[in-house]
Amino acid sequence: MNKLTTKVAVGLAATVGLATMVMTFTGGVAGAATRDTASAAPTTVAPTTSTTLGPPAQGAGTHKLFLYVDTITGGGSPKPAAGCAQTNLFQPGQLVVFRMDGVNVAAGGTDLTPQTVLAAYVRVPGVKAIPLVYGNHGTTSYWTAAWSIAKNYPVGIVNFVVQVTTKAVPATAASSAVPQEAGTFSQGGLAPPSRLTVVKA
Repeated sequence: MNKLTTKVAVGLAATVGLATMVMTFTGGVAGAATRDTASAAPTTVAPTTSTTLGPPAQGAGTHKLFLYVDTITGGGSPKPAAGCAQTNLFQPGQLVVFRMDGVNVAAGGTDLTPQTVLAAYVRVPGVKAIPLVYGNHGTTSYWTAAWSIAKNYPVGIVNFVVQVTTKAVPATAASSAVPQEAGTFSQGGLAPPSRLTVVKA
């Protein structure tokens, strides 16, 4: 069971280990560079293969929102091996918990919180839109939504999307107005073993 988590910081991407989902950009972010610690001179990262590379996972062009999305176990029956464990594989009857955090790049990197977000939803095929709720988890706060998989939900890849709409930011004496922005996370383009999947019990 291949599992993948890629966490992306604004302008910098790093694979952080086992789990699921990944990231999306829907606004403007600069590319990443590395530093040689001996000389402290910036160096760019070159491809390590001669294979033709596909388009960037975050899409081409400028991006105004950054979203990090993953899925974790939330209970249900059959009971998962561990609670709050990152995974992309679930059985009918289990609870999928979607987690999301992000920033509004267009607004200078403002965190996506209830003060800056107008609406945030997870859309699962065949299921009513599930609102994301912002709250405390451990020592930090982020957005979550829970989906209880119906016993008769079809097995296979679940092409869910996360949709976020920000609040417009009015102009001040020190800054220009920032219009409302909309962003969507999708698993499109990821290898099938890394995508949210309902498997047979």
